[in-house]
Amino acid sequence: MEIKGNLHKMEQKDLIKRLSDYIEYDALTKPTTFAKGAGIDPSGFSKMLKGQQTITVDTLKKVSAATGLSLKWLMDGVGDMYAPGGKAADFEQSQSDETRPRIPMAVAAGLLTGFSDSIKSSDCEQIPIVKAFPPYDCTMIVKGDSMEPKFEGGDEIAIRKVCDVIEWGKTYVLDTRDGAVLKRLYDNGDTFRCVSFNPEYPDFEVSKDDVFGIYKVVGLLRI
Repeated sequence: MEIKGNLHKMEQKDLIKRLSDYIEYDALTKPTTFAKGAGIDPSGFSKMLKGQQTITVDTLKKVSAATGLSLKWLMDGVGDMYAPGGKAADFEQSQSDETRPRIPMAVAAGLLTGFSDSIKSSDCEQIPIVKAFPPYDCTMIVKGDSMEPKFEGGDEIAIRKVCDVIEWGKTYVLDTRDGAVLKRLYDNGDTFRCVSFNPEYPDFEVSKDDVFGIYKVVGLLRI
């Protein structure tokens, strides 16, 4: 059945929440960047998310085509989040010839895995960049279940090194003496408090002196 036209005003509030939550917690990007990657006017999309402009079915179709999200789920929140065969990695439609290295080791989501040595970009598989994401330095594959449901084992995350401002409570990868770790970060004086999404995993501390680099997660590909 073909769906046309605008959605009822009473549905707009739920639509805005579904879109906003997906962009912040799953796509892990800014609305304007997301809109450009999906072929939507960023200014108009921003107004839609603020409730200043009606979200149209055509807009949702573009979001669905760019992300693999089910159109039905976008419209009413019912059924599977992704369409059959759909996946977040459908952002590949907006890739360019420019590449970024995929670090050839798993992020230990929940365990310190024992790697810390720097890896040269030339030693890594080169992956076409995803234009829908903010600028990033490389990608890594998530391992384990400590960051579920936001990050699942096998997910590929795009990360960017940060040197100044850390947004406490956001998700980062720490490159430490004992390994790479994917966690939400909180400041605790001389240490970082590392927090999982999965409540079965306890918080732990990492000394700031043991951290070689801090990388913010700015994108997620889920196959």
